Amino acid sequence: MSRKTQSNSVVHRVIEIILLFQDGQQAFTVDEISRTLDLPKSTTYRLVRILQESGLLAKADTSHYQLGAAFMRLSRAALNSNRDIRLMALPAMQRIAESVLESVSLMRIINKQVVCIESVEGQHALRVSIEQGRIQPLYAGASSRVLLAHLPESEWPEYLQFPLKRFTSNTIIDYDTLKDDLHAVRRDGYAVSDGEIDVGARAVAVPLYNNRDEVVAALSIEAPAMRMPSDVVARYVAILREEAQNIRNK
Repeated sequence: MSRKTQSNSVVHRVIEIILLFQDGQQAFTVDEISRTLDLPKSTTYRLVRILQESGLLAKADTSHYQLGAAFMRLSRAALNSNRDIRLMALPAMQRIAESVLESVSLMRIINKQVVCIESVEGQHALRVSIEQGRIQPLYAGASSRVLLAHLPESEWPEYLQFPLKRFTSNTIIDYDTLKDDLHAVRRDGYAVSDGEIDVGARAVAVPLYNNRDEVVAALSIEAPAMRMPSDVVARYVAILREEAQNIRNK
């Protein structure tokens, strides 16, 4: 193996370790990382040590590792890079939240994943919340499918890791079915998710365009499924579209 090939392999493995944390688990042991990624334990120890020395991982206890301070600083920097769109969208998001009393989020694609860059919590005691900084894949969730649908279709496979992971029984993991759904999302101009990532949660999302007709984010409302039947979804789509246009006109 050439030095360049070996270097690329190491970088790929380091990225795989970092991406393990995107699915919600807060900490891993070296054994868990080694087993999940099918890496030799000695290699895993070496890579974890590199990540720890760089501050991207930190000890959670004697045997578990969690994301470190350097990673958190990078996350904040990524959010700050979206400052302008967040500032433009926040007043509209607050109006939506006050109108429907449900949670509202703004999500963008960052490094082939969907990241929540701004959120406003709903006012019900029982609510669905997507916290700022949450990461989710591009095939699951209303915002994710809105963003993926508006990318060139030829690029869709590049943004997905196969096989697609199933989060709940409603997660679309068949690529042909997903393509049909994305065509419908692009045609209709909105997406609805029904417990694709979190059981019992429902969301509706619309694309947010800039002045060059480019989709730069997805604007969504999230709520427990029992408070978002079809007639409510239709009303929320209208509200989201109106406010998305208000943001675009700023």
